[in-house]
Amino acid sequence: MKITKVEAVPVCVPRLKTMKAFGGTITASDFAIVFIDTDEGLQGLGEISMNVDRNGRSLSRDVNEIFAPLLIGQDPLQVHRLSTLIDKTILGSGAAKSGVEMALMDLAGKALNAPVYQLLGGKCRDEVSVTWGFPYGNPEETAEEALEWVEKGFMHLKFKVGRPGTGLDQATLHAVRKRVGNGPTIRVDANTAYSSPLEAVQEIIRMEEFGLLLVEQPVEGRRIDFMAQIRQRITTPLMADESMYHWKDAVELAKWEAADVLSIYISESGGVLSAWKAFAIAEAAGMPGLIGSQCEMGIATAAQLHLAVSIPEMKYASDITGPLRYPDTLVEQRFEYRNGFVKPPEGIGLGVTLDREKFNYYRSDR
Repeated sequence: MKITKVEAVPVCVPRLKTMKAFGGTITASDFAIVFIDTDEGLQGLGEISMNVDRNGRSLSRDVNEIFAPLLIGQDPLQVHRLSTLIDKTILGSGAAKSGVEMALMDLAGKALNAPVYQLLGGKCRDEVSVTWGFPYGNPEETAEEALEWVEKGFMHLKFKVGRPGTGLDQATLHAVRKRVGNGPTIRVDANTAYSSPLEAVQEIIRMEEFGLLLVEQPVEGRRIDFMAQIRQRITTPLMADESMYHWKDAVELAKWEAADVLSIYISESGGVLSAWKAFAIAEAAGMPGLIGSQCEMGIATAAQLHLAVSIPEMKYASDITGPLRYPDTLVEQRFEYRNGFVKPPEGIGLGVTLDREKFNYYRSDR
């Protein structure tokens, strides 16, 4: 079997609710769908999911102009070799690489008549625990919304913070705890908002009285030394996110003892296999990992879930809630969230089928 065509097509799908955090405001997702065709009539599907820096339209060009010529004529079942080939071709572009590798994994599963999680070694669990995240907002309104999600069965909550000196973050957590009680866990995500370790520590200590499960990325990603300093001065476990892209970043974070937990993305790391490597390094270094999210749509959510059920250790709930944030995820299958858990789709490959009508409606290259 040989690859005959590789193509990425940008799409733009609106969010049901605006996501506002330190990094900016997101009202729609500019992503892309990747198609890999073969001479035996099989087609693999992938998704490029990235909300910061370059969007789906730009990343599609990397696929169509750089990766496609390298892949045409190759055996799609040699996923490791082809993923390594495109990874070495250019620096960065992790989300584009991820979309291509995702399509290769989907294609391999279809060719071998197996779900992707089986290609990764099989299930370690049947379902995945997930966290519901909240943007910046009015403390009382956020607390009321938090109660609504708790009543739906979500017992792990995550709040965007990073407004130092305003008291808004502390007020939000106070209102939330008052509304939902001490049962649900609370994570906070600063998205690199704090300018220094001192500012970060001061703000985190003020929030710790509300019982935090994790503190996520208080300072800019490149300052692993800042992360290490903060970790030594707070009692809540520190999670690296913007400091954690490629699997090699896990090695540096371990060397610096700069995190307790890693937020590992398929999209940012360059694919399912690269994310798997990051999880293995994290486990060896005693840093549990969870799956981070760019609010992926249907195809990439399926990839996240196949990875999540196959990872041996998954101590914390992951951020796999993308399908709940859109009017449509461009696939025919529905993801059933029950009591804060979700299962991977059944079927060969990624287990999802593209809804061609909706794809054509949301594609943004016309």
